[in-house]
Amino acid sequence: MNTSQNFHNKSLKELKDICRADPQKYRGFSSLKKDDLIQFMYQKNSTQTRRPRYRPSYNLSDCSHIFETPEESEERIQSYYEPKPEDSIIQDLISSLQRRYPTSSVAYDSHNDEYSDMIYKGNKGKYISQYGSLGEHGEGILYHGTDGKNLLSILGDDFRLTSNPVHGHMYGKGIYFTNDIEKAIYYSERGKTTKYVIVCNVHIGDICLGNGRMDIHPKMPNLDKSFDTSVDNIHSPKQFIKKKNGTYNILGILTIEDYNEKSNHINRQFTGSFQLNNTLEHHISLYWVPDHARGPNVDIRLCKKMTELKAKYGGNISATRQLCQIGHTFICVAHFPTGFDPLSSDAIVRVFTSKKRNEIITI
Repeated sequence: MNTSQNFHNKSLKELKDICRADPQKYRGFSSLKKDDLIQFMYQKNSTQTRRPRYRPSYNLSDCSHIFETPEESEERIQSYYEPKPEDSIIQDLISSLQRRYPTSSVAYDSHNDEYSDMIYKGNKGKYISQYGSLGEHGEGILYHGTDGKNLLSILGDDFRLTSNPVHGHMYGKGIYFTNDIEKAIYYSERGKTTKYVIVCNVHIGDICLGNGRMDIHPKMPNLDKSFDTSVDNIHSPKQFIKKKNGTYNILGILTIEDYNEKSNHINRQFTGSFQLNNTLEHHISLYWVPDHARGPNVDIRLCKKMTELKAKYGGNISATRQLCQIGHTFICVAHFPTGFDPLSSDAIVRVFTSKKRNEIITI
């Protein structure tokens, strides 16, 4: 062996500079760690005609060495132990649940999977390089309620896009997330006192209204790009459907033990409510208007009838209370006697959108 050079006394940078000066001789040096690189360089400078085959010391199942230097690897590993922006959001969530359910045990376990994290970051980087940003809604913390029997499968093999959804697919096939923690809790272990919620960082991006027939997200108008996420409501979404793995990253598991179903009254599933008063001398019907039916000319056939209110009689008015989601739109249709209205016996007399709880709507 040629001992004119002592590679052990040189830094990693100096060793790589030597290799760069003779790339033909040291082909394949760039991915090696220092100890492996020294051995590699000594072998390349050996005077023996037969050399043992070089075998790197790293585990071939670890592919991180292909993409980063040792310094970058150390920086990446260190980042897992530093506070992240989502940490404060999750801590606020835990504190809120502990106040809401003081008799329950609320625990959060982080899920640090560096490879899934690299895939998610890589997909975001590719997306930004193609489109200049992460889309209108960027990314956010969302929740997925599940049963305990599914946890290990999801954490080990990711969400399954091909399996039949347990809770249906009203807004199309895919992985369902929500920004409403109560909705996520509701979908976990129904009827049981232990609940599991997977907390994820999700690329939401550009959204479209989902439907039961939507298997893939459609193209955006006038753009060579598809929508990133479908939702249940464009203006006030509660459910977010993803159709691609790698567009979210699992942050951890939220576990609630001794959950009291009675303390989670059904009203918690709804963010808004209103009282509807009918002061007309004609009975009216209340309809919920789905997003795809909105517009200047609402087609009642596309709306869902909620209830009917009797006509005002004497000094008594008819009233009803309705739970709803903030952002949902409703119409009130008055039913006039035949001949009363030359155009139609039915007429839309009010259109309104829920803005808060306990609103008063008077017709």
